[in-house]
Amino acid sequence: MNRFLVIILVLAASVGIPTSTASAREGLSCDLPESDAPAIEIASNYSRGYWWDHADLTAAVHAHPGAEPAYVDAIHAAIARWSALLDDCFDGQITLTDVTGTKSGPNRAADIVIHYVPSAGGSQWNGVTICGDHKCENVLVKSDYPPPMGVQIPPFAIGYVAQHEIGHALGLGHATNLWQSWDLMGYGWVVGQGEPIVSRCDLEALRLVFAWVFEGGQPHPPGLGPYSC
Repeated sequence: MNRFLVIILVLAASVGIPTSTASAREGLSCDLPESDAPAIEIASNYSRGYWWDHADLTAAVHAHPGAEPAYVDAIHAAIARWSALLDDCFDGQITLTDVTGTKSGPNRAADIVIHYVPSAGGSQWNGVTICGDHKCENVLVKSDYPPPMGVQIPPFAIGYVAQHEIGHALGLGHATNLWQSWDLMGYGWVVGQGEPIVSRCDLEALRLVFAWVFEGGQPHPPGLGPYSC
């Protein structure tokens, strides 16, 4: 493992949780590559109460005043990528809209607030997502190594980190083969410094997270995961 390339998510390890496929494979309208992960965890299985009771989600970026524009743009692009995926795969039934700057107060601006602080301490570029009931205002992304290392992390890499963390904020856990998988929700692309794969399984797992939307009933927590790919 490369000690300088770590992404952190505060989730407990899965033990004895049954695998679910639900009916998520039905009705997915997008064309995405298959995952190399056996399964994708469901975040609400570990943080009870962390699930969405509405499907018209909003996101906002709260960046440090000294942040370079290219890095902030990469995070906005990550939101746009997820927005396009949701539109393509769910035909508008689940949406994610970037509302940065349209409301006052960074922590009241959106369902999902991504805080970009280039130098947030430590010696890694990383992200962490900690969500609560029907909100996810604590998504932190950082990019700078402390001096004297002098390592420059490119904006596109921060975009990948942001995509991964937004996946968590939407309700996905990790790929079950965490360090080997090049799925967006794995860490294989982090260690290998490659491009993560947004897979069909990622979106199928989200269909399980938002099952109530497709059932046409009242909002309710997701079923147990992990979701089998």
